[in-house]
Amino acid sequence: MNVELINHAIGLSLIGLITLYFISFLYDAIFRPWRLVEEQLMDIEMHIETLKRGGWRAKLHSWISMPAWRGDVEKHLEYLLGLRELKRAELELFEKL
Repeated sequence: MNVELINHAIGLSLIGLITLYFISFLYDAIFRPWRLVEEQLMDIEMHIETLKRGGWRAKLHSWISMPAWRGDVEKHLEYLLGLRELKRAELELFEKL
């Protein structure tokens, strides 16, 4: 009986944590959308740095991220640089609002 009670408590706490995560995400999406854009911008910067280093890791990263381009690092880097500019413009828009 104690094992069932512990399993039940773990299950409820896991469901509670998942619910809390989604509530936090919805709160950010509705009331603080610029925070999501800032996080996306940080991710894009990280990917750009990986691709700029070159080598097999950049080729593998490009292959996994954009398989249709067959590991074309230059094309992927060009795409991410354009995406970074769009996200910066979106962040400027949020600052003006």
